[in-house]
Amino acid sequence: MIRYRWVGWSCLVWIGFGQAGTAQTATEILQQVDGYRRVAESFTVTIRISDYEFATLKEQADFVGFFSGTEKSVVGCIRGKNKGMNVLMKGDKMWVSLPRSRRALRITPMQRLMGQASNGDVAKVAYSADYSGEIVTRQADEIRLRLRAKRPGATYQQVMLYVDPSDYRVRKAEFFLLSGKHLKTAYYLDMMVVDGRRVVQRIKIVDHVREGAYTTMEYGDVRPAEVPEKYFNVMYLPKLELAWQSADRESP
Repeated sequence: MIRYRWVGWSCLVWIGFGQAGTAQTATEILQQVDGYRRVAESFTVTIRISDYEFATLKEQADFVGFFSGTEKSVVGCIRGKNKGMNVLMKGDKMWVSLPRSRRALRITPMQRLMGQASNGDVAKVAYSADYSGEIVTRQADEIRLRLRAKRPGATYQQVMLYVDPSDYRVRKAEFFLLSGKHLKTAYYLDMMVVDGRRVVQRIKIVDHVREGAYTTMEYGDVRPAEVPEKYFNVMYLPKLELAWQSADRESP
């Protein structure tokens, strides 16, 4: 049985070691960036998402996520108004199961999970799986990496990453629509060390459409875990609420 415990610190899914000075090509840099996003091949994490408008908290919810490789994940709401909602990703396909629903519905990665956080923002853990990259600028204090979608399941058509060249940690990511419109910006905040790994403690996602709207995502209790394969079965998705309830969890 996996024990879920919200810890005093929060750590983001983007987990790993940066290898300063080793990456040269855009592909190598992107692989280093992805190194901050996964604690293991298979892992679990608790997630708190908070939605704000002009610094006023409008909504807050807690989630639990299970990730297997770069192609499979399931995220369930365990506290908040959408408690019992589950989101499944398998490759380029995504589904949602709503509370008291007996069947899952197809959704897209770009649809909002909560606030400014889309389904893809939470369910995906590897840029290199969805995007090809090119170096726009390389300076002593910053690398700009442009990512373009290479598969239908990519959340955004284009992403601009602002990367620290000393360790390949992402500082900021700008997300764009197919039209080129700047949709939102994610700021990666509060770096810390957990079990010898450098992690981002918090993401702030700022909406460029609605003035004053932003969302924070805080991740905690990250740990390697063997994830039952049935969790990634779309027919099982409506039953996952019972699985969350049966697990030995503690939420704040």
